[in-house]
Amino acid sequence: MHPLSILAVVTDAADDEAAVAIAADLVRRCGSQARVISFVAPPLGVTAPTFAGAAISPQIWRDIEAREKAIEAKTDSLVRKYACAAAHSSASGPVLVRVPVQEPGWVAVMAELCLVDLVVLAQSSVTGEGPWTGALGEALMDARAPVYVARNSEPFAGRPAAIAWDGSLEAGRAVRAAAPLLKDAAWVTILQVPARLDTSPGAAADPRRVADYLGRRDIAVKDVVKVDGVKIGTALLAAAKGADAGLLVAGAYHHSRLQEALFGGATRDFLGDASGPHLLIAH
Repeated sequence: MHPLSILAVVTDAADDEAAVAIAADLVRRCGSQARVISFVAPPLGVTAPTFAGAAISPQIWRDIEAREKAIEAKTDSLVRKYACAAAHSSASGPVLVRVPVQEPGWVAVMAELCLVDLVVLAQSSVTGEGPWTGALGEALMDARAPVYVARNSEPFAGRPAAIAWDGSLEAGRAVRAAAPLLKDAAWVTILQVPARLDTSPGAAADPRRVADYLGRRDIAVKDVVKVDGVKIGTALLAAAKGADAGLLVAGAYHHSRLQEALFGGATRDFLGDASGPHLLIAH
């Protein structure tokens, strides 16, 4: 199996541990390496040009520095805690690596993303006013990095997985990124909303195309479930839960969250459902 390069991002969210725990599990299963980086979002209203000038008061700088040190200490602690859980017999060196941050957070993240196959974030990092809304989200968009949203610390391996398949380039990137992980799924269910798709033989959205792609990788597709509903994202999530999926794989938005007010449609529903399966999205 081709090893994965994984980046887990600690963002000072209450559930950051889930991201590191899931990254460690993926490393152990995929024979890969995970690099763990801390990301500190600028305070509300503080922009990059302000950082470059002298407009920030000394107290704000002290607060920022104190927060950075606290998050760095938290990240170090999580890496130490899960290093053993990530170990695998084929490793020739450390498999859970702490990335030192010596530049502004988005610069350090961008430097990592150029050679990353999968980014792991905790649920709280992608909802509300988390760092996904700003520089981190923009960095991930620019890199087109597939993102694994860890709803909790429990691995999905051994449970079914679901793929929301519409034949789009985004869905294709998500499936390609998920393929090494899907080998540990009990089986795969393909979910589709036929009213919105051309599923005729040979069409991009024809579920047999993705089933063939996965079958050549010894990944079993159990069935194709047709989904109805006015809100596509809600309907697909309900179908994934009905299939007892531990992981939902889907294509995502075409534009950044700054361009589309807090995302639109299905992607927003996928990201916001903390009770749903783990989520792997690509754009």
